[in-house]
Amino acid sequence: MPTGNPSLDGAAAAAMLRWFEEHATQGLFTTDCDLIIRTWNRWLATATGATREAAIGRPLFEVVPSLVERGLDGHYREALFGQAKVLSHTLHRYLVPCERDGELMPQSCTIAPLMDGDSLIGTITMVEDVSDRVASEKQLRAQIAAADAARLYAESASRAKDDFLATLSHEIRTPLSAVLGWVHLLKVREPDMATVKRAIEVIERNAQSQLTLISDMLDMARISTGKVRLELTDLDMTRVVAGAIDAVRPTADAKGIQLVADLPPVAIMVRGDADRLLQVVWNILSNAVKFTGERGLVVASLRSDRFGTHLTVADTGQGIDARFLSQVFERFKQEDTSAARRSGGLGLGLALVKELITMHGGRVEVQSPGPGLGSTFAVHLPNPIAANAPQPAPTVVAPAASTLDGVHVLIVEDDPDARDIAARSIADAGGTTVAVGNATDALAALVNGAPKPHALVSDIGLPGTDGYALLDAVRELPTERGAIPAVAVTAYASESDATRAITRGFAAHITKPYLPTALVTAVRNAIDARQNRSADRS
Repeated sequence: MPTGNPSLDGAAAAAMLRWFEEHATQGLFTTDCDLIIRTWNRWLATATGATREAAIGRPLFEVVPSLVERGLDGHYREALFGQAKVLSHTLHRYLVPCERDGELMPQSCTIAPLMDGDSLIGTITMVEDVSDRVASEKQLRAQIAAADAARLYAESASRAKDDFLATLSHEIRTPLSAVLGWVHLLKVREPDMATVKRAIEVIERNAQSQLTLISDMLDMARISTGKVRLELTDLDMTRVVAGAIDAVRPTADAKGIQLVADLPPVAIMVRGDADRLLQVVWNILSNAVKFTGERGLVVASLRSDRFGTHLTVADTGQGIDARFLSQVFERFKQEDTSAARRSGGLGLGLALVKELITMHGGRVEVQSPGPGLGSTFAVHLPNPIAANAPQPAPTVVAPAASTLDGVHVLIVEDDPDARDIAARSIADAGGTTVAVGNATDALAALVNGAPKPHALVSDIGLPGTDGYALLDAVRELPTERGAIPAVAVTAYASESDATRAITRGFAAHITKPYLPTALVTAVRNAIDARQNRSADRS
């Protein structure tokens, strides 16, 4: 504000000019009407490297030639006609070239006419360093991009979850529908033997389908948590592949598919887990049969060389689109996920193949010329142990129907249907049973019942207590009945569950669902093992 004292007003103006020249945090320079530089503050001298002595008195476009090169000189001519111009970093990047941290400094600028009252005496330019603002905007854009990516990923994951649940529901309901449908037919009519046989085949096939579905999900969960342990032995891969072919052949025959086994006449030895490798080969073969049409061809070949053991399964089926080849071994990935897809499944079988073969130190590959042209899967296992070495045939002992003649078994199972299946399995093998639904009745039958049970078969999940507590109570009985051998039959199917059952005193751990022969064999083995221990002590 004017003080009324001209000398003080002039001093204030001079002080303010010195402040802008020495201390301003922006670049500031002025020119006359001929665009000769008249002031050039310290900020500009520091930023550009051009001192005031080198800039003042020289033409602007000589000191900053890039203004002409970049077409910004016209803005100064506009300023001489009284027009102001604001240059933004977004559009113009910078006005005067200055480096900051090895890069050109981003700038926003104002070019305006310099007036003395109503008279135009030149131009004035203010240059602002907007590096921090640009960095903040860049960081904000990165955060927005990350948030968008996270949102898209979450939406994709949500869609994948919904698709998976829809597929899982379909894959569970489909076999259940067949099972319940045939059960209803058997209940409402007097079926002939052909109908009964057909019903049993359908129920067994669909129950096996559900068991495979559940097993695949459990196996993938175990692999994901690192809980799968391989039981490595020296084994004949030829026999493993032959066993898988035998298991898949009925399905292939039903579709009229020619299943060719191109196997060597001698053993090919590898180091691996027999059950897991059988699972791998079965998955690949069943996948080939599933996607091969009627009267198609599936060829399984096994070879060994100095680089390893190589299994190839080639089919004449529907083939794989080149865009999907890289996703074949991913979890829950299916080329056709529509409701109209021709083949079922969760998309876990081939993912399990890759995981299990990787755990064996091998690799798996797939090739396909395209849709309708078939596909070839190849499994490569490292370091065959002794190729072409003849091996003795394995001995398989199946329990006879009378395996449990004279054996009395105490069964503890709270589910009536499961209790009935266990009792019938023992009875069909020649044994007798007492079947109860809880631990209290089991202890009463064991202490007071006659005849004395030779073995205990118990579920783990029981009402009021569990199978472990029941077995602890049995072991505390003062009589010889407390030493009764026990077999756990349970739906708790993890490896840790099996280990816990054996550690807590059960002689065997059988996972539901099970074949009757598995239960009979486990009971027979438990009884024989106890008798052998008793003989050794005597």
